[in-house]
Amino acid sequence: MPSPDKFMFRKHASIGAAAAEEDSTFLTECFVDNGDLEPLLDCSDRRRIILGRTGAGKSALLSKVVAQTHSIIINPETLSFNYLTNSTILQFFLEAGVKLDLFFKLLWRHVFTVELLRNRYDLKTKTETTSFIDNIKSLLFRDPHKERAVKYLLQWGDHFWEDTEYRIREITHKIEKDLEASVKGKFPSIEFGAGTATKLTDEQKTDVVQRGKSVINAIQMRELTDVLTFLNENVFADEKQQFYICIDRLDENWVDDGFRYLLIRSLIETIRDFLQVRNVKIVAALRTDLIERVFRFTRDPGFQEEKYRSLYLSLRWPREQLLTLLDKRVNYLVRQTYTKKPVGYSEILPKKIEINNDAASYLIDRTLMRPRDLIEFFNNVVELAAGKPTLTREMIFTGESLYSKNRMRSLQDEWISDYPCLIDFAALLKQQPNTFRLKSITRDFVEEFCLTYSINDPRSRPSDLLSTQARGVVDAVISWSNFLCSAMHIFYITGIVGLKTEAFESYQWAHEGPSTIVADTIGLETSVKIHPMFFRVLGIRPGAVQNH
Repeated sequence: MPSPDKFMFRKHASIGAAAAEEDSTFLTECFVDNGDLEPLLDCSDRRRIILGRTGAGKSALLSKVVAQTHSIIINPETLSFNYLTNSTILQFFLEAGVKLDLFFKLLWRHVFTVELLRNRYDLKTKTETTSFIDNIKSLLFRDPHKERAVKYLLQWGDHFWEDTEYRIREITHKIEKDLEASVKGKFPSIEFGAGTATKLTDEQKTDVVQRGKSVINAIQMRELTDVLTFLNENVFADEKQQFYICIDRLDENWVDDGFRYLLIRSLIETIRDFLQVRNVKIVAALRTDLIERVFRFTRDPGFQEEKYRSLYLSLRWPREQLLTLLDKRVNYLVRQTYTKKPVGYSEILPKKIEINNDAASYLIDRTLMRPRDLIEFFNNVVELAAGKPTLTREMIFTGESLYSKNRMRSLQDEWISDYPCLIDFAALLKQQPNTFRLKSITRDFVEEFCLTYSINDPRSRPSDLLSTQARGVVDAVISWSNFLCSAMHIFYITGIVGLKTEAFESYQWAHEGPSTIVADTIGLETSVKIHPMFFRVLGIRPGAVQNH
């Protein structure tokens, strides 16, 4: 049995779970604040949308906000937004061309307002709600703006004590009835349902759109704007009583994508609207690729994305802070399980992995500079160390093989909405030098690759730009070089490769900041560097560089 100052790794030891929701113990003890927590806790700071790629620490940061504030947690899955998807009436008007943005903003604003009032005044029962309503009636005739706000609250106030799902159904049902009534008088035989709007004549569709717009435009947004003023001046005027609403898991399948993008766009706009309530802060976590997709699919004339950027808090992890995170987690694992003596990563990792490269740097070089990657890589290595006091080079190399395969699968999951065939086309890079010129991949190789893919590809699965262009190469409607440049741009966006489009530039990586390389700037002279994270899964030999 080891002495108190010695330790050996047990079977299935780990430095925590990759997902924050499964990592509460390590998260509590080993949280590393890289400067992002303070602006989120400050109600006067505009930044309130946490942006980052999968595994960058969005959920971990949000959990710290919840732990340190009076927070209301809203999980989209628990709301009744699927009721919208199943509404044949809403589907009909959406397909006809009626914009439902105002309605979706009404839903979010209504949900937030009611949740805030419920928590501020602890409204849990119908009796408590009735008492609250009686109290605010005294405000009715003091101020015309507050009068409109209070009348709005009175309209829905009887059900404050009900859960959020009930209220979403209630307000949606009212809009459905108004929309249905707007066209039934003119078209009594009209049918509502998916696809039925496409059967209308142009004249009928124009009429339906006008009638639908009139209903949506009549939504009481003026009253809701007055409600925000009421909240700011009468309910949350005390700076010592600040409330936070925290929203996570927006990237999960909580509603059909067609509605999800519209709802997230409306959520962002509602978060911006709530800036005027000084002592309330709505904080939401969003994946970078998801917000880009939201704006791409909901963009309308006059849209200006820059007016939202002041709301963003983009997560970045410098190398030093990742090392701090690793040190804290290793120390906690060893201290809790094996010995009270402080032990950091430097005491259990080998001194060198490669010439001029220490073990910790080797691990971090094989991440996209985000905590989840580092935690998973280290856990894969520790799994091989049962009964041993330290980790060896051989353990790291063996663990890297599984880690590299898993990271490629995770990358596919992260980008499946845009590039469902990403893994298939990443095979273009197999056994290439780790750094090469794009022109070194020959026309014959590309055309044979595209032909093989097109023959073996089941047409029943979702296609993407890569698979469409590959078939275009086979059909001679897209040149092999255009396909290759397009593929490299996608590999750059997703993080598989870094690119250098000019000889005097350094390599650019998408995970280091906003994507700055556009597809049109990539040519056969472009230099490509494969990310070390994917060396093993792609069969890349470290240090293999093409001679130019």
